[in-house]
Amino acid sequence: MIPVRDESADGVAEILRYYREGHWMDPERIGWQLIIVDDGSTTPFPEATYRHEAPRGYGAALKTGIANTHAHWIVTMDGDGQHRVRDMVRLVEFTRDFPGVDLVIGDRRVKEAGVRLWGRRALNWLASLFACRWIADLNSGLRIFRREIAMGYFPILSDGFSFTTSLTLSMLADRYQVDWLPILVSPRSNGTTNVKLWHDGWRTVKLILWIGGALRTRTLRRWVRPLTTWLLRRP
Repeated sequence: MIPVRDESADGVAEILRYYREGHWMDPERIGWQLIIVDDGSTTPFPEATYRHEAPRGYGAALKTGIANTHAHWIVTMDGDGQHRVRDMVRLVEFTRDFPGVDLVIGDRRVKEAGVRLWGRRALNWLASLFACRWIADLNSGLRIFRREIAMGYFPILSDGFSFTTSLTLSMLADRYQVDWLPILVSPRSNGTTNVKLWHDGWRTVKLILWIGGALRTRTLRRWVRPLTTWLLRRP
């Protein structure tokens, strides 16, 4: 599933080619479906499966795609050419090798510098603090997850770029099995990012504090309850 807004077709050329030629899996045999959601592009995206007449947000585009399929697993990737089909295939294979997993996130290995690099690291560190476990990549756009679980979180999942952050933290809070798989990320093949560094970064921090606070509370309760029970039973 690929959300796009004012992207060129070059960004999805590889996945379209693989899907049409069936290099790595047979769409008819396993029911694999490619969904591209155009989130109100100025010029309608020619390959779009669904289209928003006006921009509603990255998360809203994903919700549209998720709601309009019955697939058990959802794979998301960005439409700017940064993600590789081979890494998407590795995510799918991971769920087959480890059937108990609920969410697998692509841990981006990309050469970055400056504010964006340290900002991403800071968000991962802050989220890890609340989750009481290391979060290698909080909001990577390349991921695979169970559709029925994501649907249950629709009321609280962001319509913006924080969709991935809220889904990751919510599933961790409810003790679903979340894992990471290292992936390589290429430079954008077209256009510029719609992410506003400071604005979206601050919104992500607030989201981490909100959902992360609930996560830490639940974790503490799991630790404190057995201790309290043991103390109360002592003569």
